[in-house]
Amino acid sequence: MTSAYEHATCSYFSAGTCGSCSLLGIPAGNRIGAKERFIAQALSEHGVTPRASEPIRVLSSPWGSRCKTKVSVTGTVDAPSLGIVRSDLSSQDLSQCPLTPPHVQELFLTLKGIIKEANLTPYNIQERTGELKNVIVMNNHDASEGIVRFVLRSSEAIPRIRKNIVGLQARHPWVTVISCNIQPIPAALLEGPDEHILTDERTINVQYNDTILSFMPQSFMQVTHEIAEALYHRAATYVRENSFSHALDLFCGVGGFSLSIASSVPQITGVEVSPMAVESARQSAARLTVSHASFFADDVEDFLSRSLTHEPDLVIVNPPRRGLSEGIRRRLLELEPSAILYSSCDPRTFARDVSDLAARYDLAILAPFDMFPMTDHCEVLGILERKTQTT
Repeated sequence: MTSAYEHATCSYFSAGTCGSCSLLGIPAGNRIGAKERFIAQALSEHGVTPRASEPIRVLSSPWGSRCKTKVSVTGTVDAPSLGIVRSDLSSQDLSQCPLTPPHVQELFLTLKGIIKEANLTPYNIQERTGELKNVIVMNNHDASEGIVRFVLRSSEAIPRIRKNIVGLQARHPWVTVISCNIQPIPAALLEGPDEHILTDERTINVQYNDTILSFMPQSFMQVTHEIAEALYHRAATYVRENSFSHALDLFCGVGGFSLSIASSVPQITGVEVSPMAVESARQSAARLTVSHASFFADDVEDFLSRSLTHEPDLVIVNPPRRGLSEGIRRRLLELEPSAILYSSCDPRTFARDVSDLAARYDLAILAPFDMFPMTDHCEVLGILERKTQTT
């Protein structure tokens, strides 16, 4: 199953122009094992030992697997580069990166022409000049719908981008949503809070197993669709096999976990700081007729600081890479749910947090997922169960 993965090659990596896919530097046959050793080391450093560990879910081939692609825009109007900016501020065009689906690679070629036609000056980090900083592309499971976001320093270029919408969509009909994000700060921030949607369509729909989720431009989307399906399915299986009355889904995004478990839990509360993501979650819940799920746009720690009308017996957390704050960890220990499902994109902060919860919770199951193929990054799902108190 993993032979294509283990023997994959990339011309960018071979030429030494991009080292992002670090596993390409590991001999074939050892790449999956390298991921597993990385996870084991992260757990060991914090003294965390799961009662049971499941095999890592891996794609048969990583190429073309990304459903969310982010590129920095550098170079000039006449010769733009869509790729990465290194720590020394040099850049590398990666518009034909094999991780990127072919239809998105074709889109990038069109975008280079639009950059020139619309005079979208690439942002110069050193001089702090130019307008176009990044391009973010999201596409659904069957490449029938997608979102293209132009991340700009100001709103000055929006009218010129708007003039190119018809031509862009004529060439790439799957691009159904186009927006401009304004990020004026000269800092390493991918995007800003201000989003201008330029199309009549505002959302795309993505199917994960039997659940269809809506996504707006600022909604969080898992990077690899097939692995995201496996992640949601594993969580839903655990919930279905146990009995819970109220699930609290923290950092819920567009409701991926909440709506995947909706048939098994009579009450669900989701909390997410992004209003666009919450709007998407509510749209999905309405379409799926899931009336027992409520979603709130709020800071997670602020939400937890207030009294809850119904305390949960199941908590799901899917935090950013930095993991859970000390305040959130403390509040989880106060709430004492029967189980905590912890989905993490960084095994190191995951291990730190699980270690901090170890006084009351066992890591019953560790399930790793290769959400970021060909890199040493990995998604892990930890199933924590409350310890039985003895007198």
